[in-house]
Amino acid sequence: MLEIKHLTISFYDSPVPDVVLSDFSMTMEPGEILGIVGESGSGKTMMALALMGLLKKTARIESGEILWMGKDLLRASEEELRSLRGNEISMIFQEPMTSLNPVLPVGMQVEESLKIHTDMGKEERKKKALEMMKAAELPNPGELYHKYPHQLSGGMRQRVMIASALVLNPRVMIADEPTTALDVTIQAEILKLLQKINREKKTAILFISHDLGVVRKLCDRALVMHQGVTVEQGNIESLFESPKEDYTRKLLSSIPTRETRLRRRKLHE
Repeated sequence: MLEIKHLTISFYDSPVPDVVLSDFSMTMEPGEILGIVGESGSGKTMMALALMGLLKKTARIESGEILWMGKDLLRASEEELRSLRGNEISMIFQEPMTSLNPVLPVGMQVEESLKIHTDMGKEERKKKALEMMKAAELPNPGELYHKYPHQLSGGMRQRVMIASALVLNPRVMIADEPTTALDVTIQAEILKLLQKINREKKTAILFISHDLGVVRKLCDRALVMHQGVTVEQGNIESLFESPKEDYTRKLLSSIPTRETRLRRRKLHE
């Protein structure tokens, strides 16, 4: 369904180009949950923004292809990319407070893709938005529809973003660090919701995270990145049980265990 081949991206913000992605390749099958793991600055988000056609003007695609159903998106027109965004591929960003419009009720923001991509009337759009808010497990969607982002908790704002991403039933949903700013309990709820969406709607999910523990709970397969390069990839069990690369082993050893948490607690007592 989705294939990225030998993608290299540089930024020209200074006289010396900064390579943020180097010879990156991946494939994604319909309905799977694929994890992209790596530290901040490893190129994860740049890959996703390139896929969505949302790189800033100082970025340059040096080489490679992004194939969606066989069509190279890097050679697609802006009109073709607009048609694709939200409709076939949607994206949930890390911090919903900066992605949601602060002066627009959240219900209207869930409807936005329907306005762009369909000829639905006002009432039909509202009905669909409320349906998606319910699917994202937002309580009292009819009441929340009229509320503004600042009136919602972090977890509820993230659910609004998920409802917005789902409203056109896309084939792929890119989730860029969607649980990072949330506490552990809410994080677990969001992960369960993503699993439910994948299971019931057959939506493939590209899950970007620096947290291997979260990726293990959610994903079928994962790809490890470091400084713009793919270090290792494979199914979740083989990656966790028998990692081949030192960098992957170091990432795995950094996952807090019950014992390390207890040691840290004693040091602070």
